[in-house]
Amino acid sequence: MTLEQGANLAEILGVVVVVVTLIYLSVQVRQGTELLRSESRQALVTNDVASLAANFNNADVFAKYVSGEELSAEDQLRLSFMFTLDLRNREFEYFQYTNGLLDEQAWLAYRHVVLVNHSTGLGRAWWDHIGRGIVDPKFAALVDEMLVDAEPNETYKQMATWANK
Repeated sequence: MTLEQGANLAEILGVVVVVVTLIYLSVQVRQGTELLRSESRQALVTNDVASLAANFNNADVFAKYVSGEELSAEDQLRLSFMFTLDLRNREFEYFQYTNGLLDEQAWLAYRHVVLVNHSTGLGRAWWDHIGRGIVDPKFAALVDEMLVDAEPNETYKQMATWANK
């Protein structure tokens, strides 16, 4: 084998090593991305479970909310905490979506909670007086856009009366 043939062989081997390395790195990045998405999805589920547990423990406030009964100062605080928890969850999900870690269908399902909580008169009043000021301005603009022509959502009322039908 001549020196020139050896150099050509070394060059070919170098290219093969570079290609194999790129393939390996591509697989590693893909696995890392999938792991990140999995961890993100787990965080979303954990957040929702915490929110549901808090809501469960405050069912009496939701019953008043649904019936239109006047809320005491304590009830308003409890409802504010629940709305804040749900709103922060949606804000987190929004940024997971904008960063590509949450697909559009999942995001649309998650964001529906914004309409459940804030499309009614009381929920809208809370959003206007408190909610808008505690979230990122981009997310606040999205919520405002969602609420512009939103019909009052009756999900809580349906939850409280579904067995009576």
